[in-house]
Amino acid sequence: MKHSPLCAVLVVWLAGCTETRLCRRPPPLAPQLPADAACALGEAGYALGCGDVLEVAFPDRPEWDCAVSVGLDGRVPLGDAGSPHVQGKTLDAARAAVAEAAKVEPARVTVVLADYRAGRVYVTGPENKLRRTMPFRGPEPVLEFLWRAGAMKPGSAELRDVRVLRSNVATGGKPEAFRVDAEAIVLDHDHRSNVILQASDEVVVGETRRSSFSRLVPDWALPFYRRLVGLLPPDAWPWAL
Repeated sequence: MKHSPLCAVLVVWLAGCTETRLCRRPPPLAPQLPADAACALGEAGYALGCGDVLEVAFPDRPEWDCAVSVGLDGRVPLGDAGSPHVQGKTLDAARAAVAEAAKVEPARVTVVLADYRAGRVYVTGPENKLRRTMPFRGPEPVLEFLWRAGAMKPGSAELRDVRVLRSNVATGGKPEAFRVDAEAIVLDHDHRSNVILQASDEVVVGETRRSSFSRLVPDWALPFYRRLVGLLPPDAWPWAL
Protein backbone atom coordinates (compact mmCIF):
# COMPACT_ATOMS: atom_id res chain seq x y z
CA MET A 1 0.00 0.00 0.00
CA LYS A 2 1.31 3.45 -0.90
CA HIS A 3 1.34 6.24 1.63
CA SER A 4 0.77 9.80 0.55
CA PRO A 5 3.18 12.64 1.42
CA LEU A 6 0.41 13.97 3.63
CA CYS A 7 0.94 11.07 6.05
CA ALA A 8 4.64 11.84 6.34
CA VAL A 9 3.86 15.51 6.94
CA LEU A 10 1.36 14.49 9.61
CA VAL A 11 4.01 12.42 11.40
CA VAL A 12 6.45 15.34 11.32
CA TRP A 13 3.79 17.70 12.65
CA LEU A 14 2.80 15.32 15.47
CA ALA A 15 6.44 14.79 16.43
CA GLY A 16 6.84 18.53 16.62
CA CYS A 17 3.76 18.76 18.83
CA THR A 18 5.43 16.56 21.41
CA GLU A 19 8.07 19.27 21.86
CA THR A 20 5.76 22.30 21.75
CA ARG A 21 5.40 24.31 24.95
CA LEU A 22 3.51 27.54 24.52
CA CYS A 23 4.45 30.54 26.64
CA ARG A 24 7.13 28.63 28.52
CA ARG A 25 10.58 29.99 29.30
CA PRO A 26 13.70 28.15 28.06
CA PRO A 27 15.17 25.71 30.60
CA PRO A 28 18.05 26.80 32.88
CA LEU A 29 21.15 24.68 33.26
CA ALA A 30 20.27 23.61 36.80
CA PRO A 31 17.58 24.18 39.40
CA GLN A 32 18.33 27.08 41.70
CA LEU A 33 17.82 25.93 45.28
CA PRO A 34 19.44 27.51 48.34
CA ALA A 35 22.26 25.19 49.41
CA ASP A 36 21.68 25.87 53.11
CA ALA A 37 18.01 24.89 52.80
CA ALA A 38 18.98 21.62 51.12
CA CYS A 39 21.45 20.71 53.85
CA ALA A 40 19.02 21.56 56.61
CA LEU A 41 16.37 19.26 55.18
CA GLY A 42 18.56 16.26 54.48
CA GLU A 43 20.89 15.52 57.37
CA ALA A 44 18.50 15.51 60.34
CA GLY A 45 17.13 12.02 59.76
CA TYR A 46 20.18 10.45 58.13
CA ALA A 47 21.13 7.14 59.74
CA LEU A 48 24.89 6.62 59.95
CA GLY A 49 26.35 3.48 58.42
CA CYS A 50 29.60 1.65 57.81
CA GLY A 51 32.04 3.82 55.86
CA ASP A 52 30.53 7.20 56.71
CA VAL A 53 33.24 9.67 57.71
CA LEU A 54 32.74 11.81 60.82
CA GLU A 55 34.66 14.81 62.04
CA VAL A 56 34.64 14.80 65.84
CA ALA A 57 35.82 17.78 67.89
CA PHE A 58 36.14 18.38 71.64
CA PRO A 59 36.54 22.10 72.47
CA ASP A 60 38.02 21.25 75.89
CA ARG A 61 40.26 18.43 74.60
CA PRO A 62 41.55 19.45 71.14
CA GLU A 63 44.06 16.58 71.22
CA TRP A 64 41.05 14.24 70.82
CA ASP A 65 39.85 15.93 67.63
CA CYS A 66 39.83 13.54 64.67
CA ALA A 67 38.24 12.43 61.42
CA VAL A 68 37.16 8.79 61.55
CA SER A 69 34.98 6.41 59.57
CA VAL A 70 32.33 4.11 60.97
CA GLY A 71 33.80 0.61 61.15
CA LEU A 72 32.34 -2.78 60.29
CA ASP A 73 31.32 -3.15 63.92
CA GLY A 74 29.38 0.11 63.76
CA ARG A 75 31.82 1.92 66.05
CA VAL A 76 34.13 4.90 65.63
CA PRO A 77 37.63 4.58 67.18
CA LEU A 78 38.29 7.81 69.09
CA GLY A 79 41.40 6.76 71.01
CA ASP A 80 41.25 7.98 74.61
CA ALA A 81 37.67 9.15 74.03
CA GLY A 82 36.48 5.56 73.57
CA SER A 83 34.80 3.67 70.73
CA PRO A 84 31.09 4.49 70.78
CA HIS A 85 28.61 2.62 68.61
CA VAL A 86 27.02 5.02 66.11
CA GLN A 87 25.72 2.87 63.27
CA GLY A 88 22.03 3.45 62.64
CA LYS A 89 22.06 6.64 64.73
CA THR A 90 21.35 10.18 63.61
CA LEU A 91 24.06 12.81 64.07
CA ASP A 92 22.42 14.07 67.29
CA ALA A 93 22.24 10.54 68.69
CA ALA A 94 25.82 9.88 67.63
CA ARG A 95 26.96 13.04 69.40
CA ALA A 96 25.24 11.84 72.57
CA ALA A 97 26.95 8.44 72.24
CA VAL A 98 30.37 10.09 71.74
CA ALA A 99 29.81 12.35 74.74
CA GLU A 100 28.83 9.39 76.93
CA ALA A 101 31.91 7.40 75.86
CA ALA A 102 34.20 10.38 76.44
CA LYS A 103 32.44 11.26 79.73
CA VAL A 104 31.76 14.86 78.72
CA GLU A 105 28.63 16.93 78.27
CA PRO A 106 27.00 16.57 74.81
CA ALA A 107 27.22 20.35 74.44
CA ARG A 108 31.03 20.00 74.59
CA VAL A 109 31.17 17.68 71.55
CA THR A 110 30.78 18.45 67.86
CA VAL A 111 30.05 15.66 65.37
CA VAL A 112 29.88 16.54 61.67
CA LEU A 113 29.20 14.16 58.80
CA ALA A 114 32.14 14.84 56.48
CA ASP A 115 31.46 12.22 53.79
CA TYR A 116 28.43 10.10 52.95
CA ARG A 117 29.70 6.65 52.03
CA ALA A 118 27.02 4.33 53.38
CA GLY A 119 23.93 6.03 51.98
CA ARG A 120 22.20 4.88 48.80
CA VAL A 121 19.42 6.23 46.60
CA TYR A 122 17.47 3.96 44.25
CA VAL A 123 16.13 4.91 40.83
CA THR A 124 13.62 2.85 38.86
CA GLY A 125 13.13 3.53 35.14
CA PRO A 126 12.66 5.12 32.76
CA GLU A 127 14.05 2.34 30.54
CA ASN A 128 12.86 -1.23 31.16
CA LYS A 129 11.82 -0.24 34.68
CA LEU A 130 15.14 -1.53 36.02
CA ARG A 131 16.06 -0.59 39.60
CA ARG A 132 19.52 0.91 39.99
CA THR A 133 21.49 1.82 43.08
CA MET A 134 23.26 5.18 43.23
CA PRO A 135 25.54 6.57 45.96
CA PHE A 136 23.93 9.15 48.23
CA ARG A 137 25.91 12.38 48.06
CA GLY A 138 24.05 14.27 50.71
CA PRO A 139 20.93 16.40 50.40
CA GLU A 140 20.26 16.87 46.70
CA PRO A 141 17.25 18.06 44.65
CA VAL A 142 15.64 15.15 42.83
CA LEU A 143 16.11 16.67 39.36
CA GLU A 144 19.83 17.18 39.93
CA PHE A 145 20.01 13.55 41.04
CA LEU A 146 18.24 12.37 37.87
CA TRP A 147 20.66 14.38 35.74
CA ARG A 148 23.60 12.90 37.67
CA ALA A 149 22.15 9.39 37.34
CA GLY A 150 21.75 9.83 33.57
CA ALA A 151 18.00 9.26 33.75
CA MET A 152 17.45 12.59 31.98
CA LYS A 153 19.62 15.14 30.21
CA PRO A 154 20.72 18.27 32.11
CA GLY A 155 18.21 21.05 31.58
CA SER A 156 15.60 18.66 30.20
CA ALA A 157 12.02 18.42 31.43
CA GLU A 158 11.21 15.41 29.26
CA LEU A 159 10.35 12.89 31.97
CA ARG A 160 6.80 12.46 33.15
CA ASP A 161 5.33 10.80 36.20
CA VAL A 162 8.35 11.22 38.48
CA ARG A 163 7.76 10.19 42.09
CA VAL A 164 9.91 9.98 45.20
CA LEU A 165 9.12 7.16 47.61
CA ARG A 166 10.37 7.48 51.18
CA SER A 167 9.99 4.55 53.58
CA ASN A 168 10.99 6.48 56.75
CA VAL A 169 12.04 3.19 58.33
CA ALA A 170 15.04 4.78 60.05
CA THR A 171 12.90 7.42 61.74
CA GLY A 172 9.97 5.15 62.52
CA GLY A 173 7.59 7.33 60.52
CA LYS A 174 4.95 6.47 57.94
CA PRO A 175 5.96 5.92 54.30
CA GLU A 176 5.60 8.97 52.07
CA ALA A 177 5.24 9.52 48.33
CA PHE A 178 6.01 12.82 46.57
CA ARG A 179 5.09 13.73 43.00
CA VAL A 180 7.66 15.73 41.02
CA ASP A 181 6.59 18.19 38.30
CA ALA A 182 9.68 18.31 36.08
CA GLU A 183 8.17 20.85 33.67
CA ALA A 184 7.27 23.29 36.43
CA ILE A 185 10.74 22.99 37.96
CA VAL A 186 12.79 23.39 34.78
CA LEU A 187 10.59 25.66 32.66
CA ASP A 188 8.79 27.76 35.28
CA HIS A 189 11.48 27.75 38.02
CA ASP A 190 8.85 26.45 40.45
CA HIS A 191 10.84 24.24 42.85
CA ARG A 192 8.03 23.32 45.22
CA SER A 193 8.00 19.74 43.94
CA ASN A 194 11.81 19.43 43.60
CA VAL A 195 12.11 17.10 46.58
CA ILE A 196 15.36 17.11 48.54
CA LEU A 197 16.47 13.49 48.54
CA GLN A 198 17.41 11.57 51.65
CA ALA A 199 19.35 8.32 51.93
CA SER A 200 17.29 5.22 51.02
CA ASP A 201 14.80 7.23 48.94
CA GLU A 202 13.56 5.59 45.74
CA VAL A 203 12.97 7.71 42.63
CA VAL A 204 10.47 6.15 40.24
CA VAL A 205 10.55 7.56 36.72
CA GLY A 206 7.95 7.14 33.97
CA GLU A 207 8.33 7.54 30.24
CA THR A 208 9.42 10.54 28.24
CA ARG A 209 6.78 12.25 26.14
CA ARG A 210 8.63 11.13 23.04
CA SER A 211 8.65 7.46 23.97
CA SER A 212 5.02 7.46 25.10
CA PHE A 213 3.95 9.19 21.86
CA SER A 214 5.88 6.66 19.77
CA ARG A 215 3.41 3.97 20.88
CA LEU A 216 0.68 5.90 19.02
CA VAL A 217 2.62 6.00 15.74
CA PRO A 218 1.61 3.24 13.26
CA ASP A 219 4.21 0.56 12.55
CA TRP A 220 4.82 1.73 8.97
CA ALA A 221 5.68 5.23 10.22
CA LEU A 222 7.99 4.22 13.08
CA PRO A 223 11.23 4.38 11.02
CA PHE A 224 10.35 7.94 9.95
CA TYR A 225 9.43 8.98 13.48
CA ARG A 226 12.52 7.43 15.06
CA ARG A 227 14.78 9.05 12.50
CA LEU A 228 13.13 12.42 13.05
CA VAL A 229 13.63 12.31 16.83
CA GLY A 230 17.16 10.92 16.61
CA LEU A 231 16.48 7.32 17.60
CA LEU A 232 18.06 5.87 14.42
CA PRO A 233 21.52 6.44 12.93
CA PRO A 234 21.71 8.25 9.57
CA ASP A 235 22.51 5.05 7.60
CA ALA A 236 19.31 3.44 8.90
CA TRP A 237 17.11 5.96 7.09
CA PRO A 238 14.42 5.44 5.99
CA TRP A 239 13.42 1.75 6.18
CA ALA A 240 15.25 0.06 9.09
CA LEU A 241 13.15 -0.54 12.20
